[in-house]
Amino acid sequence: MAELEQKEDGVSFAYLNEEALQPAREAGFSGYPGLPVGSDNLSRIASDVLMRRLPPRGRSDFSDLLTRFGLPADRSYSDLSLLAYTGARLTSDSFSICETFDGFDTPFTYVFDVAGNRHYVDYNELERSEPVVFEREPDNEVDPNAIRLARGDGETVGYINRLQAPAVGQWLDGGSIMAEVFRVNGRAQYPRLFVRAEVSSKVGSIAA
Repeated sequence: MAELEQKEDGVSFAYLNEEALQPAREAGFSGYPGLPVGSDNLSRIASDVLMRRLPPRGRSDFSDLLTRFGLPADRSYSDLSLLAYTGARLTSDSFSICETFDGFDTPFTYVFDVAGNRHYVDYNELERSEPVVFEREPDNEVDPNAIRLARGDGETVGYINRLQAPAVGQWLDGGSIMAEVFRVNGRAQYPRLFVRAEVSSKVGSIAA
């Protein structure tokens, strides 16, 4: 795991300290694609490498990327914001960026890439705009901060990324989250479920 932050002079990229990284290195981890552990000036390298995971802004279909993640096409976004919203995913590897919501203030809308959905529900059964409920799962043996996503009948559809779960739990405690199925795509063996959530300090409805 590594941390990517926006700085006044660009982005900062750094791997965890050696002690925290050691178990991964013992398992054969040598760095993310194009970002080998121990390289000099990783922040500069990361900026170049990560931007190749976004289509050029000048492409005629760039607005389609924004639409896929529920982002208004008439607004401007920093490079780091786009990487965080899209996860910087490519079909050729499993690398991704996870937004941890530092500095976010309610209300706002965010499209979550749901973790583990292929283990819980047949994605062919899910319909766009189907309501989804966010629920704490404090008895979860793997992560007591776990946030489960469920259909109206209680069937689990997946979980919030564990790095995002603490922030989502705070929103549930101090406000409300109204959510619905936004998009399902990906390969049949590896479907991806996206849920659009409106986070608010009080109960409300999802905007059209």
